[in-house]
Amino acid sequence: MNNIDNKQFNTKEQLNNTVLNESILNWYEFSKDKELLQLGADNKYLVELFARRCEKVTVAVSKEEEKDRLLGQLGHIGNLEIVLEDDVMDGQRGFDYVVALDQLDNSKEPVKTINKWVKLLKEKGTLLLGVDNRFGLKYFCGSGEKHSDIPFDGINGYIRMDDNNTGRSYSKQELCKMFQEIGNINYKFYYPVPDNRVPQMVFTDSYQKGINASERLIDYNYERPEMIGLEHRIFSQMIDGKALPFMSNYYLVELTKEGNLSDIQYAVMTTDRGPKYGMATTIRDNKKVYKRPLWSQGEKSLETLYEYTRELLDKKIPVVNMSLEKDSVGMYIEMPFVDQEGLSTCLEKMSENNKDTFVSIFDQIYSYIKKSYENNSKDGRVFLDLAPCNAFYMDDGSVLFYDQEFVSDDGTLEFAMYRTLKYFFQSSPKSRENIDVRELYRRYNIREDMINVYEEKETAFIQNVRNKEQYQWLYKMATPNYKKIVANMYKHTESKKEYNVGYVPGVYDLFHTGHLRLFERCKERCNYLIVGVLTDELVEYYKGKKPVISYENRARVIEGLKVVDEVIPVDFNNTDKIKAWEQLHYDCHFSGDDHIGHWNDIIEELRKRGSNMEFFSYTEGISSTAIKKKMQE
Repeated sequence: MNNIDNKQFNTKEQLNNTVLNESILNWYEFSKDKELLQLGADNKYLVELFARRCEKVTVAVSKEEEKDRLLGQLGHIGNLEIVLEDDVMDGQRGFDYVVALDQLDNSKEPVKTINKWVKLLKEKGTLLLGVDNRFGLKYFCGSGEKHSDIPFDGINGYIRMDDNNTGRSYSKQELCKMFQEIGNINYKFYYPVPDNRVPQMVFTDSYQKGINASERLIDYNYERPEMIGLEHRIFSQMIDGKALPFMSNYYLVELTKEGNLSDIQYAVMTTDRGPKYGMATTIRDNKKVYKRPLWSQGEKSLETLYEYTRELLDKKIPVVNMSLEKDSVGMYIEMPFVDQEGLSTCLEKMSENNKDTFVSIFDQIYSYIKKSYENNSKDGRVFLDLAPCNAFYMDDGSVLFYDQEFVSDDGTLEFAMYRTLKYFFQSSPKSRENIDVRELYRRYNIREDMINVYEEKETAFIQNVRNKEQYQWLYKMATPNYKKIVANMYKHTESKKEYNVGYVPGVYDLFHTGHLRLFERCKERCNYLIVGVLTDELVEYYKGKKPVISYENRARVIEGLKVVDEVIPVDFNNTDKIKAWEQLHYDCHFSGDDHIGHWNDIIEELRKRGSNMEFFSYTEGISSTAIKKKMQE
């Protein structure tokens, strides 16, 4: 099914309460011998992160109940102290770090509040401030404002019907003005993408290149049913166009009076890979790249990456060289910064205007995978990261690989090449239109009858490395409902038909021409037609028997019809017409004329919401009941 009932997965709750939330600061290099104060603690995982990284952590909360809750959750952490805000706000204690994420929103005097936090710092201390941006991309795409849930509320300067002080967000310009009022303070902005909840990349004013952003980014689209824009399609262009400082969904700001600001220009995190494989890769001011494990358990994987790189270099395969180092923060790999465009981006361009070069690049990749596979000390071991998403395109037309982290000990040359092609074409719709991937399969001896085997192997690998089962809710959110967003776009245009969005629910068992004619008549009245198909359980509940055709097969048939734009399941949660409207915001509910006079109260409620209900007569001489009777005869 193309659409997903996000509420089923409790996505908003999961987004705000997961170890992935650590990504907002797990790339930042806290010194282990320092003391940190965290203001507020809605998320226990951030507390655990700070406790791992610093010598002592103090969490200050506003209420006694919050203190008791945190003590119950985190009281076992030895270097953690939980106090009430009044115990630290007098400025008698100084801290090396003060972290204030989403704490400025409800302050009536934000400049005084920030200044108060700065005074909590030791002489060379650092304040890390997190603030939602009222001009964030998600708000231009139609998301409800963080505090009021009103679309475009922050963009329009909070012109609300009532001034109930529900909190507010700030633009970069507004924040900079506050910092200037405080005076004698240095600050640096970081731009987490897609936002602060589960960021995978962090940009700065010094580094704004969307290298492979579309391949790496796991976006989420639970925001609200009225979304009219696709953030995922916009991010790369927004980053390359230098629009991120204005339209970043969230700002993380580093402030200090006497201390040094971090030299990190860019960070990319793989927190979802867990303690064994999770890494943070950062680009520095000195044009070096550091790669650090996010947990101590990842040091072994870091050493393995270093060994793989040495092995590939010995085989004369072009890989970015590296050294294994250790400092006061911990173990890391150091690499030179390569200022070249990502290979995936270049290949997409080639697929449109230079197909011969496109194929020659994949020939290069195939030759290197083959070279890495041959004469291996371990029979059957194949390198899996010799792919466009892990490569630069050099000025001389060659490729340069990086981050060769994974191998398969029971793989084949064809499996590795299939995987390389799969992920490139999956992230590049334009290339899929311009290049016949089946020709490449034949070119590299990939048999189509083996694809199911390769897919099973890849699924097992990904589930292990990226914890797919644990984070299935996030991956399901990463597929926007494109059709629904198109329907929402129609709502903001002058309709050429009576209605923009139409909705017609039913069983549609033993699909026949009567059903088709119904859909055709509905589509004549609306731009976008949603068909609700009753689940097997709901049909059995109402009719006392299961349908002949299962829900999955009934829905699959209807999805294939040109006149149908979207299919949704109708179950106990949305069989009520008003609940269905709350989910879909349809402009008209279509039904058969046998219900005329039965739903007058519902029609009245729909009209209060700006919706309507229309009835069509059934096609004479055909019905599912008649078909079943004839089959029995």
